[in-house]
Amino acid sequence: MRNFKLRSMLARGILAIAALTTLAGGLPSPAAAEPEANKTLYDKVDEFMNESVEKLRLPGAAIGIVKGDRILYTKGYGISGPDRQPVTPQTPFVLGSTSKSITALAVMQLVEAGKVDLEAPVQRYLTWFRLADEEASKRILVKHLLFQTSGLSTHSGQVSLTRGGKPLEEHLKSLRNTSLASPVGSAYQYSNLNYDILGGIVEAVSGMPFGQYVKESIFAPLGMTSSYPSAEEAPAGEVATGYQPVLGFMVPTKQAHHPGTTPSGYLVSSAADMSNYLIAQMNGGRYKDREVLSEAGVNRMHAPAAYMWDGMHYAMGWTTGGGVVSHDGSTENTYSKMMIDGEYGIVLLINAMDFFHIDSYDAILTGIRSLVHDRPPVPVPSDYTRIFAILNAILLIVAAAGVWSVFRLFRRDPKAAGGPVRRVARILFIVAFYLLIPGAVLALVPRLLVPWPVVRLFLPGYGHALFLAPIAALALGAARLAVLARAGRRPRLVPMADRATLGPGGGPVGRPGARRS
Repeated sequence: MRNFKLRSMLARGILAIAALTTLAGGLPSPAAAEPEANKTLYDKVDEFMNESVEKLRLPGAAIGIVKGDRILYTKGYGISGPDRQPVTPQTPFVLGSTSKSITALAVMQLVEAGKVDLEAPVQRYLTWFRLADEEASKRILVKHLLFQTSGLSTHSGQVSLTRGGKPLEEHLKSLRNTSLASPVGSAYQYSNLNYDILGGIVEAVSGMPFGQYVKESIFAPLGMTSSYPSAEEAPAGEVATGYQPVLGFMVPTKQAHHPGTTPSGYLVSSAADMSNYLIAQMNGGRYKDREVLSEAGVNRMHAPAAYMWDGMHYAMGWTTGGGVVSHDGSTENTYSKMMIDGEYGIVLLINAMDFFHIDSYDAILTGIRSLVHDRPPVPVPSDYTRIFAILNAILLIVAAAGVWSVFRLFRRDPKAAGGPVRRVARILFIVAFYLLIPGAVLALVPRLLVPWPVVRLFLPGYGHALFLAPIAALALGAARLAVLARAGRRPRLVPMADRATLGPGGGPVGRPGARRS
């Protein structure tokens, strides 16, 4: 799940509404009889989606478009996995961080039931909850988790991505050594841990597993029949297989089991089901004749709370700004985004994740939004071939340099040691380029960026190369220093021409024809 960079979007499109008023009576399937204007929109969306899927080499995708309390359009594109089954509107995808909106809804349901107080400390509901700073742990309120202002860091949330294989409560109890990055309630900082903790509160207060609560209290009343608490709970083969680019080739990859991080990013749903969810979010918590939250509660979920950047605010599992309410999400091999834009709602699901083209993934939904408002979409940017050609070329150069260094290491070089000045220069070069720089990369990437297990999980191939290259450099540097040290201790060899002047004990002997005294 990513710490998203949402662009400011202008709330324009009111001039196009007149051209789309006939959409209000649309049906979920474009195959049904529709007014000509609707078919034109569907044709444009289809053309745009097909071009985007091909340009970004996506295995599959699904979209849903709603207006008011009706689904206008849902459709799947491409394949759901290696078995090449077509993606349909009912194909389930692992959502990523769009799960946070569902978790926030679960919390708000318990708030309206009088079982949770947003102003209460987390420890009222999770008495065992502790972070490294025990006093600060006592000051974290439920609302701080919802607004991403608890002080927990983005980095700590990333670490949890590779430690979420434990049950939720066990995962949360393992946070005892986790430090806060800022004072409680002082500033926005996106962290998956905030919503994992909220999931723990839902479990404790409801008395049932988080997934079961979501299934019974949200999925069931909203008619989300293709949605599941996790991929493992779905029927075998039903959930779309995620893909990742490995050295530029999209390949299916197996997603790890994430029971401990389900509330922050591993719920499963389909484009059709998420369209139902958007309808409820856009209609005061109501879907058909069922209500999952009051209108006031939904408005509270969408209200700006914590300032992010560029006029954007975090609400409760949603971001607001530019006239829209939205949230996106990504796992190691899936992507999703949903948006509420006035009376329109759009959801996009993709069974792939390419972090080199994530802005292009965002641009797909932006393009659909333009089409809905009768504006021409900006073509999805893609330099897929060029980017991976450059990365692969760099990888080949680094690999070739490593092979050449190993070759030189074992090549017989009688002058390798050289004089004292040359030896010192060689040692300094080896220490700098084979030890200090690789060591700094290994140490600083997990401290300043993301942990190495996350790098390898989200960037297979390149992530592994980035991790192994410094290790190989360290080993090669140590070997080169050992060779230099051995060369420095080796006895100086006497040329054959000089050996004739030495006697058996090492003393001088006379040359043939020399005069004797």
